[in-house]
Amino acid sequence: MKWGAILISAMLLAACADPDEATPERMVYLSHPDNHSEFTCVKEADHLPSLDPELEARYQEVRTLEKRNSVDGENINNQYQYLAEQGHWKAASRLAYRHLKAIGGPRSYSRAFKWYQHLADRNIPQGYYNLAVMAEKGLGVDQDKEATWAYLHRAAQLGSVHAQYRLGEIYLYPRNDDRTGELYHRCALSQGHAKSARALGILADVQKNYPKMVYFTQVAASMGIEGSMLKLLQVFRDGDYGYKKDAKLADKYDRLLTMLENDESLTFPDLVELHPLPPHPTMGLYNPETDQNEMPQ
Repeated sequence: MKWGAILISAMLLAACADPDEATPERMVYLSHPDNHSEFTCVKEADHLPSLDPELEARYQEVRTLEKRNSVDGENINNQYQYLAEQGHWKAASRLAYRHLKAIGGPRSYSRAFKWYQHLADRNIPQGYYNLAVMAEKGLGVDQDKEATWAYLHRAAQLGSVHAQYRLGEIYLYPRNDDRTGELYHRCALSQGHAKSARALGILADVQKNYPKMVYFTQVAASMGIEGSMLKLLQVFRDGDYGYKKDAKLADKYDRLLTMLENDESLTFPDLVELHPLPPHPTMGLYNPETDQNEMPQ
């Protein structure tokens, strides 16, 4: 089918869409996860279905049009809907978001819910995570903590980095379960989540494990977290946490901090290798492979 015909079909679908915006009665909730199995770290990419190349090519075209604002919003929604109905999960996710945020038409929680449920039914992590958000905030459904908790766990088990980060924070603080919180944050970090690196540094600080704190703070700084770069500067400028003052190292972090302040999109992927951390005078260096501090020989 040519894409001109596809667009016409999509517009007809939208024209015939049911205008009813009634709130769904209830979600079909998952069972409460109090007895959920031990968390195993998995990556989101491993739970995403393959995409038809032709549909993916068209999706990328639509995304480009969307970013340029070169086509009216309703037209974009129509094209996403057609792609979603052909099985393109990224188009379904984008369409749900646009309904949620009232982009290209009136806000519709029921339609957003429909497409997020569509994703969840196919075990796509984004679906479960966004259903958790809707349940947490009461967007078109009853606000429900139990449903939020269940959906977050399911999303994390399927590799949602956002769910893993959220659960890491929940376990660390409201639940005071450092072990489980650290597991979730480590998994999110393995998928490149910078805020989880910062969270692991904060946890190590609370636990007074300063080599571990500095290690994860440096990882977070390398991923562009400005506050983490500032903390490194302070540690070696002022000799905080028992570290020896190191003016040369502090100066390097100061220069990098200035760069981040001028461009918050910067990252420094070689930071850990280019600027090795000195050992703590009494605690040594943190070894991420053993999760232990080791005194230099």
